[in-house]
Amino acid sequence: MNKKNVAIMAAGLALFAFVAARMGWRAMAQDLEAVWIAVPALIGLSLARLLLQTWSWKCALKTDGIQVGVFRLMGARASSHGMGYLSVLGPLIAELMRISLLGAKARCATAATLIDTGVYWFSSGLFAIAGCVCAAAYMGGGKHTSALLWLAFSTMIWMVAAARGKALLPGLVKKLGERAPKWLRTAEATEVALRNFKSAHPREVRAMFLMGLACQVLVVMEVAAIFHSLRMPIHCGMLLALEAANRVVKAAGGFVPARIGADETGMAAAFATFGLAPASGLALALARRSRDLLEVLIGFAWLATVGR
Repeated sequence: MNKKNVAIMAAGLALFAFVAARMGWRAMAQDLEAVWIAVPALIGLSLARLLLQTWSWKCALKTDGIQVGVFRLMGARASSHGMGYLSVLGPLIAELMRISLLGAKARCATAATLIDTGVYWFSSGLFAIAGCVCAAAYMGGGKHTSALLWLAFSTMIWMVAAARGKALLPGLVKKLGERAPKWLRTAEATEVALRNFKSAHPREVRAMFLMGLACQVLVVMEVAAIFHSLRMPIHCGMLLALEAANRVVKAAGGFVPARIGADETGMAAAFATFGLAPASGLALALARRSRDLLEVLIGFAWLATVGR
């Protein structure tokens, strides 16, 4: 790990310590003690989500005639997620590693893997829009309401562009002609391949989308499990709002390895914004971090076993 990453992680830890001290170590310890009983539920929900995501990926691979066992795909997904979790630009690294772990079949599996990711993020976008709208309603016209509504609107525009049948980049490449850069031509070929996949396999894409929606429900249920362990009232709108805030925090802290400090301070701030105890947000982030670290260990253990 280079010095820059170490410095970023140290800054994240310092930020976490500062926020914890401001909220009070005793209050945080009490919430953590209550939340600990929900960690097994988080692990169970995460396992169910991993199974659904893996089955979705398997459906995409089968359309290209690629037959890979479920357990191998689960191991590849867990280990690549672990590598991305501990790295800067984690999602990009995780996606490349997930494809490469298929070995000799990796080149043929690129389009299927990318369509699996795209469908999952499409389902995630629906929940993000609903969460932003709920968050704006709970904030009651605060100064950040317009930003949330703009985020929901821009996400909707992206989803409409992704769902339309006609490719966007070929027209741009044709207009630029020889001036089109190489990366744009590569992106054009990828977009055409993904849209051809969608046209050729609508049934599989529909099944993958439904599995993606089920995964989003499981993610929201994680917040509900924490609320239940803290004996807090559970409201669907609040759960969606907090999960939307969690996605914003993840995106903002993506440059920090393992998002150290970013998740905790971001969720504490989100809870405070919605009139909830910041210590509960901190406890939620730490409970999810415990689950994530366990997944990282399992993924790396699988990777070590396969390598040996």
